Amino acid sequence: MKKGDLLQLRLQNQGLLSPRFEKPQDAVAHLGAMQAQDFNMATWAAGLRLKNPGRAAVESAIHSGQLIRTHILRPTWHLVHSKDIRWMMQLSAPYVKKATQFVDKKEGLNDELFKKCRKIIERLLNQADQITKEDILLALSKQRITISSLLTTQIIIRAELEMVLCNGAAKNTYVLFDQRIPPAAALSKTESIVQLAQRYFQSRGPATVKDFAWWSGLGIHEAKTGIAELGPQLEQFIFNDLKYYYLGVEGKTPSTKAVTLLPCYDEYTVGYAEGRAIALPPGLDSAIIGNGIFKPVVLYGNEIVGTWQKNRKTGLAEVQLLDETKAVPPKKLEEGIAAFNRFYQAGIRSK
Repeated sequence: MKKGDLLQLRLQNQGLLSPRFEKPQDAVAHLGAMQAQDFNMATWAAGLRLKNPGRAAVESAIHSGQLIRTHILRPTWHLVHSKDIRWMMQLSAPYVKKATQFVDKKEGLNDELFKKCRKIIERLLNQADQITKEDILLALSKQRITISSLLTTQIIIRAELEMVLCNGAAKNTYVLFDQRIPPAAALSKTESIVQLAQRYFQSRGPATVKDFAWWSGLGIHEAKTGIAELGPQLEQFIFNDLKYYYLGVEGKTPSTKAVTLLPCYDEYTVGYAEGRAIALPPGLDSAIIGNGIFKPVVLYGNEIVGTWQKNRKTGLAEVQLLDETKAVPPKKLEEGIAAFNRFYQAGIRSK
């Protein structure tokens, strides 16, 4: 398989070539989890994959609890479907706790302190529908527990991992997990690993075992278990001496190339480790495009051809091409910019 074919498969599986999802929660469920530390960019990432993108629909799904924004898989924010969060959190929490233990120890978070804080947080939420980080800090100080802002963040992350808290209806608020998340049948660890592998390779394939292990936060052994259990469902091939896996592609590949404004932290670039560099322009200093992760980038077909940013005053997209002489049809560029502008302007403002 050639590089161009590999990237086309990824884009199709990611839902970026021909968006096929009616609802944002369907797009997120397909992806398993979608990185979301930048709230506005995360809403656009979901919108890109919808047949009829609308910011209001994405924000509504988050505020209503159909999509949950929480720390899961790796110690950063993700969007997860409410129907998936229980089994996924039960699988990933031990790995995330291990990843956060250095900061926890540095800030003084131990089991004894967390148990005290958990009781105070639960009591606070029995008196209020939703709370903020500041509410937690104030409640702890009233109990003569003085902690820093970073330690409070680590306590909140631990509470998310132990399924005590999750995001509330308004931005930057928290509610009791069990009051917002519906009950669900428990899965065994192996069943959860296989389920996560299936979501990963159906939405991000072709990808390698190390790509899956990095994205999921699982160990290599667990990642290999997921691949082995999927067995013949996975297609595989060798590219640049690495073995790539993917599940069958859904939908038709468009016959013409389009310009797409990818948000920062989009799963098209952030969802890989050793397989990420394939999508980056060869010979380019990756810092110029934030390694394809930390800056929003412009795709023309399957090539990264520029970066973009949202104007702070107007909220509209402004594009900077990497090579002004490169043949990017102005009409295609205008269409890509217009798609983001419509999405942004049609949305509701975050509470």
